[in-house]
Amino acid sequence: MKKIIFTMLLFTFSSNILLAQNLVPIDNESSVAFGIKNFGSTVNGKFTGVKGKIVFNPQQLNASSINVTIDAATINTSNGTRDKHLKKDGYFDVAKYPTIQFIATKIVASGSSYIAEGILTIKGISKNISLPFTATAYKGGYNFIGEISLNRRDFKVGSGSLILSDNLIAKLNIVAR
Repeated sequence: MKKIIFTMLLFTFSSNILLAQNLVPIDNESSVAFGIKNFGSTVNGKFTGVKGKIVFNPQQLNASSINVTIDAATINTSNGTRDKHLKKDGYFDVAKYPTIQFIATKIVASGSSYIAEGILTIKGISKNISLPFTATAYKGGYNFIGEISLNRRDFKVGSGSLILSDNLIAKLNIVAR
């Protein structure tokens, strides 16, 4: 009887480990986009250079983790002059802070979606955030989609402005395998 119980426990433990997938973001299939009001119109932009590691198991979220970076120098608003300006020290200071990083410290279920509690670091400034997202099985991995409102001044990206909003919307669509 002890052997049967031990075997069942070992199988349960092993299957939970096997369900957790070690995933790598696929940069050319992923997008990190944002929109911010400037002069009353929305300026849209994006970043590339998504790298990192995602361990995801929807049945055992306490074994799941996220550690992802994006390349800050890849900022693209479809305006080369503006992009060059945004890379300077008053905004993203990409020479000193080449990456933007998110590390989830906890992932919890929220209805049919999830919330990643973690630390977002931009320009060396780390803030706790809650990132709601969905996870859909996709081509041997997952497609993670989330959206969050951020205050750029919390991370010292730009200064006070009458024409540029402090708040922006970031939209993530990360494919990981």
